Amino acid sequence: MANLHFNVDTSPMAASVDTAKGHIAGVTVAVASMQTAVIAAEVAGSKKICENVDRGFYMLVKSQISQKAVAAYSEMTSKQMTLLQLAKALDGVKRQMESDYHMITRRYSKLFRSLNKALETRVKELDRPAMQLAEIKKSIVYDKLMDDSSMLFSTSTEALPLAQAALSGKLKQKVRDTMFTLSESVDETNSYSKKVDSILVGGDNESLGDSDFRYLPAVFCSTDSLLNTGDYIENVYTADIWQNAAPIVSEIIHIHHELPWTSVDGNEKDAVRREFLALCEKEAGEERLSNEIVRLFDCSSWEVPQT
Repeated sequence: MANLHFNVDTSPMAASVDTAKGHIAGVTVAVASMQTAVIAAEVAGSKKICENVDRGFYMLVKSQISQKAVAAYSEMTSKQMTLLQLAKALDGVKRQMESDYHMITRRYSKLFRSLNKALETRVKELDRPAMQLAEIKKSIVYDKLMDDSSMLFSTSTEALPLAQAALSGKLKQKVRDTMFTLSESVDETNSYSKKVDSILVGGDNESLGDSDFRYLPAVFCSTDSLLNTGDYIENVYTADIWQNAAPIVSEIIHIHHELPWTSVDGNEKDAVRREFLALCEKEAGEERLSNEIVRLFDCSSWEVPQT
């Protein structure tokens, strides 16, 4: 059998393998770099997604809380206005109850005084001798014990000069105090009469003739009810001259629809504004609150009956 010997040159193959090895190494490095970049991109993407989710959840919760706060504030404002309206209504009821109370008190006080007087008269008539004896004892014994100055007249001839001088000084002091009290009472009466005359028509009764009419300042206030649409809450404010102002309030509420109302005159409003500003300066408080009160007054207007 023949033996064949072949010599194959593997140099190109080796060179090709060496070239492929270099490319494989480059591909390996590229794959590793790509893997690192992909992992970094995935981490950055997941982090950004988490941040966006957190931010969106925060904005959602914040929006819901803001909506609930606005709804709660609106409800609180409506409840506050309702409470203010109820407070005004309660004040009106309180004033009416006070007027009724004072009227009933005066009525029953007068009744009880008349009953006491009648009972005292009957008791005196039933036991007249004993009552007369008590009066005599009171005038002779107790009055002298209560007032030593009477000794000046009863025992002037028997008392010592020094005692007479002391009792005379005491009597003069009491007379002085009495005259001083009477003087103050007269001054108060004159002052009160002048104040009453200043608010009456004409200032005296002669200018009025036989007329029984008198004029008193009164303010009629009508506000919309916050509870019932279309209803009004009416209040009347009068001068504190009589304790029982219920008839005046009732009459004004009864006839206010028949009065010819007209806008207030500019001069009168300016005069009221000056007095109002004087009160605001007297009751000086927070500047912002005072400015707001003055602004509301300037924006408001009222009506007065035509004369």
